Amino acid sequence: MSLTVTSLASGSSGNALLARCGDDALLVDCGIALRTLEGLLRYQQLEPRRIRALVLTHEHGDHTLSAAALARRYGIPVVCNGPTREAMGAELAGLPVELLPVGELAAIGPFELRSFRVSHDAADPVGYRIAAAGATVAIAVDLGSWDEATVAALCGADLLVVEANHDRELLRASPYPWAIQERIFGPFGHLDNVQCGELLSRACDGPCDVWLAHLSEQTNTPRVAAAGVRRVLSMAGVAGPRLGVLPRRSPRGPAAAPTWRSEERMLVQQSMF
Repeated sequence: MSLTVTSLASGSSGNALLARCGDDALLVDCGIALRTLEGLLRYQQLEPRRIRALVLTHEHGDHTLSAAALARRYGIPVVCNGPTREAMGAELAGLPVELLPVGELAAIGPFELRSFRVSHDAADPVGYRIAAAGATVAIAVDLGSWDEATVAALCGADLLVVEANHDRELLRASPYPWAIQERIFGPFGHLDNVQCGELLSRACDGPCDVWLAHLSEQTNTPRVAAAGVRRVLSMAGVAGPRLGVLPRRSPRGPAAAPTWRSEERMLVQQSMF
């Protein structure tokens, strides 16, 4: 068996990341319409009922849009921490919810799951480390700043999925109101390309694969993000990471979605830029 990670959606219009090991699967976030998600799962030849758990990073709609509907239709348990559960309120009423306190370890089928706290304007937002089949993926999206605990949570992962939300100059030149710009720039907002590169320069302590995630449609592009992150890594003398950039929505069709397989230790993407 191997650990396979597939991005179904990444960005402010919706996020969903699928981890598979053998016949089992975890879905991290569910921020796209249920019908769209079902179609993307069909392309992955995955029956939704085989999803062991729906794991939530935080309660914002671009991460939870169809979470309750998916869980209710297919009987999938939801995994999150207590503050996230409370923030979602009646949306999760009557559904099986398994609370995972920040920092604790959960075994879900072949997966080991551990959360870590990130800095974002939500009730208690987290990232995750998911380990299976001798490989680890670390996920940190929707965070406005990072610290040594963030670095420690990412270190040693074979695949890092890290936010590179915006380019600073493009954000300042954007039509977003000043208050929204300040929220995005702030320590509880979103990482820009430079901050992402700085985080990766500390967290990538050896060869690894990196997916740049949650790119803004208005204030970033795949080329700008990759160039900005690579520039920071080069200045820091870090040459190990292999970068890929996630599209906002996975292309439709078999084998079209960005996919990483642990036995290959490399990105498998048809169109990165």
